[in-house]
Amino acid sequence: MTLNTLSDPQFTLDKETHTYSHKDYPDAKFRSVTTVVGDHFEIFDAPRIAENLVTNNPRYSGMTVEELMGKWNETSRLGTRIHEEIELFIYEGKTPTEPKAKIGLNWLEQFKMKSDFEILSEVMVYSMELKIAGTIDILAHDLKTGNYELIDWKSSKKIQTESYRGKVGTSPVTRDIQDCNFNHYALQLSLYRYLLEEYYSIPVSNQMIAHLTEDKCHSIVTPYMKDHIHAMVNQKART
Repeated sequence: MTLNTLSDPQFTLDKETHTYSHKDYPDAKFRSVTTVVGDHFEIFDAPRIAENLVTNNPRYSGMTVEELMGKWNETSRLGTRIHEEIELFIYEGKTPTEPKAKIGLNWLEQFKMKSDFEILSEVMVYSMELKIAGTIDILAHDLKTGNYELIDWKSSKKIQTESYRGKVGTSPVTRDIQDCNFNHYALQLSLYRYLLEEYYSIPVSNQMIAHLTEDKCHSIVTPYMKDHIHAMVNQKART
C-alpha cells in the first residue's frame, strides 16, 4: 500500500459544502469522520429536540423553537470562527479577536513547553481505500520523540461523560457505548488516529479534547477506542 503524505496538494476541502475531493480521483466520494461516527448513533433531530425543550424544560420557557435553533446555529458559527482564528494565528500571526481563541492559543503555548513541538493546524487526512476523510484541529509533532499528539478544540458548554437515561449507540459497534459528546469526540479522535497510523505511518502517542470555557482551556485525554474503530472500518468495508 502506498502511504499518504500530509498536506497532499491534490486533496482539498470545499468549506462551503464541506466536501472533500482528490484531483487525481475526481469521482471519489469521501465521507467525513464526523459523519462516519454519527452513523452509529441516533441522528440529532434538531427541530424535534428543540420542540421538546421549549415545551417541557423550564430553562427554555418563553423561547420559540426557531429562537432556540438560532441560538444553536450561532454557537456552531462561533466554534467555526474560533477554529479559523487559531489557524490564522498559527500560520499567519494574525491576532485573534474571539476570547476563546485567545484562551486556546495561550493554552497551546503552555502545552508546547512539555517538549519541542511542531504545531500543525487544520490538517486534512484521508483514506482512498475507505473513502473517509477529515480535518484534525491540531496535530502536534514532538521533535524529540517523533510521536504525534492529536488535539480537538471544543467550545461547547459541557463535555458530558454520561448519556441521558443511559442511552447508547444504535449499531452493533456502539451498543456498549453511552451516547454522550465525550464518547463521540473520543471516537472521532480515534478514527483520525487510525487513519494517521494506517495510511500515513504516523505514530500517535496521545489524543485529547481542549475544552474552551469562558475563562480557561481544560485538556481532557480520551482513550484510543481501537476495537470500536476496527469494527466500524470493517463494517464500512463490507458495505
